[in-house]
Amino acid sequence: MKKTSLLVSTVLFLFAGLANAHGPVRAKLTATVTIDAPAAKVWDLIKNYDDMSWLPAVRSVTGEGTNNKGAVRTLHLTSGGTITEELKAYDAAKFAYKYKITEMSSSGTIKHAGQDEHIPVLPVGNYAAEISVTDKGGKAEVEWVATYYRAYVNNNPPAELNEEAADKAVTNVLKSGLESIAKKVGAGSAEVHIDIKR
Repeated sequence: MKKTSLLVSTVLFLFAGLANAHGPVRAKLTATVTIDAPAAKVWDLIKNYDDMSWLPAVRSVTGEGTNNKGAVRTLHLTSGGTITEELKAYDAAKFAYKYKITEMSSSGTIKHAGQDEHIPVLPVGNYAAEISVTDKGGKAEVEWVATYYRAYVNNNPPAELNEEAADKAVTNVLKSGLESIAKKVGAGSAEVHIDIKR
């Protein structure tokens, strides 16, 4: 009886340890907004891959000036960092494009588990996204979907590189971007809906 009890206790302890010390889990964050403006007008604002003047966090963009698959742009952030992204797909007829982050600068370094850990300007890994505009009865529905992992690939991430940090940063970018689009097309403020799945 003691052996069985000990075995059960050991298994439960190991299970609890594994549950608390898991590796990164892929997140899918969907941000949507309905804007009181024609879909074509909204698309016209965001359709040029190298023009991110509608995104508040971006100071300027350098790129190839094309909307062709494989085009690379570098976002120069108002915070001073950079993010480089590659265009993975572009569909002008469907008012949509997909892209992926290929490189990021660091916003600093922290000590964690005896190691120096760089903090990317966006604390995520393997980030890909799609932005699209759809006509909904004369209004524009903009959907921005991002998939990503937390930036820290090992177990027990520091607070700066965990899932909460990743979710907060991505939410801030997508929410501020969609709110900015609504204002720039003259629709005023609009409510952005956020949904996160893992």
